[in-house]
Amino acid sequence: MPQQPVPQQPMSPHAAPQYPMPRLPSVVPGILLIVAGALGVLLAIGIIMIPGVLFLFGGGGNVDAFSDFASGFVITAVIVGVVSLAALVTGIVLAVRTAKKRRRIRHAAMGWPMYR
Repeated sequence: MPQQPVPQQPMSPHAAPQYPMPRLPSVVPGILLIVAGALGVLLAIGIIMIPGVLFLFGGGGNVDAFSDFASGFVITAVIVGVVSLAALVTGIVLAVRTAKKRRRIRHAAMGWPMYR
């Protein structure tokens, strides 16, 4: 006796997919870069403030001799600040791109239309 095909019920647009969700890319590296960049910028600000605070605690004095001492701190603060800003910007870009990729994968898995 031939079997009749079982009629399928129409699927609701809000129903869960019948297959497992694909593994989504992680946003953790982007967030870690953002945190490291922000902490680095704060560190650079602290480094640039150290010589001024030391000068004030020392009671002032010879400004010419102090400027030689402070120039090393300024160079260090600029290097730390530039690297930290690069990490901060890279983290923001990475987090945004990963979030968009996650959204695109999730929408494709659920069968939802993509809007820009």
